[in-house]
Formats: sequence, structure tokens, C-alpha cells
Amino acid sequence: MLDTVMIAAWRQVFIEAGGKVPDRNRERMLRNTHIPVPPEDTRRMDHVVPGLNVARGLPLFCDATILSPVSGNGLPRASTSNADGRLLEQAQRDNDHIYQEVLSTGLGVLLCLGCEVYGRWGDQCVKLVPELARERTRGLNPRVRRGTALALQHRWWGILGMALQKSVAEMVANADAGADLATGWLEPSPDPCDLEVIA
Repeated sequence: MLDTVMIAAWRQVFIEAGGKVPDRNRERMLRNTHIPVPPEDTRRMDHVVPGLNVARGLPLFCDATILSPVSGNGLPRASTSNADGRLLEQAQRDNDHIYQEVLSTGLGVLLCLGCEVYGRWGDQCVKLVPELARERTRGLNPRVRRGTALALQHRWWGILGMALQKSVAEMVANADAGADLATGWLEPSPDPCDLEVIA
């Protein structure tokens, strides 16, 4: 459930950039694509996006993920306190290993669309959004192309950033019945006339 809002946000960005993301290409089983895998394979991709002229025109096989550098007990995950982006790098390596057929066949481009709960984005995300903006503005007059591309990037990062915050807020509110939220007062709130003013 945590990634559902993020998946929807990426879908909107891909569609606005000119990609084709029908419902059948959202959370699609890898065995139902043109990538040769066994028929009993149960892996799925968050998005399969054909029709874009990025990454040599190959379909984009995308796995969106949200990661936290802080574990459930409040401690930093291994090596994340002294190496920026370590968790995202590991997620990309894991993604490349899990979906290695996409890489080895050359029939698509595998993207790990990862971000951390505090707003750090993976290298593939940071590279992809400007490429999508350039693709979307390709046919425009050169005088307006750059400004329009920057405006699209601003819009898309806003959509993705809000999706990240909504996902994190939903996780905090719903995980363990809101265990991370203070749902009650520690003590009753005093009336203003009962407050002592110190000058």
C-alpha cells in the first residue's frame, strides 16, 4: 500500500510525457511481456512504458520503491549514516538482480525508481525526469522549448514529491493502527488564564 500513490504518480508523469501506460501495463506480470521468462514466473513490474523516445526507444520496465534509511527501532540502516544514497544504490543493485532478464536480453530498459522517505531520489529518477521533459518538448520552437521543459520538470517533481509525502503519511497513520502517532494528550490543555507569564 505504501507504494500505491507513488506508482500512480509515476504513471501520470509517464502519460504526460507521451508514454502509453494502460491499465494492463500497470503492475504487469513479467511473464505477460515480451521478455522471455518461464510461464510460472510470478514477478511483476510496477510499470511497463512503451512509446517514449528515451533510452533508445526501448520500453521502460519500472519498479517504484520507497525506502527508509532508519529502521523500525530508530537506528540507521547499515552504512546509511555515513554514505549518502547507499540504500538507493543497494535497491538498484537488488532490482538489477531480480529482473536480470530485462537487462540481459536488451529488450527493454530496467529502471529502479527509488526514493527515500526524507526526499532523496535515486540516480535513475534524477536522470529520467529531465529526459522525459526533453522528449515531451522535442517538437516545440527552440525559443520556448527549454522553459517548457523546466516547467514540466518542476510540475513532475511536485507530483512525485507530494506522492512521496502522502505515502509516508499513510504509512505512519496506518502501520500498527497508527502506532507512530500521538493520539492522546499527555495531560489536559490549560486555559490561557491559568498560564503563568514570566517577564
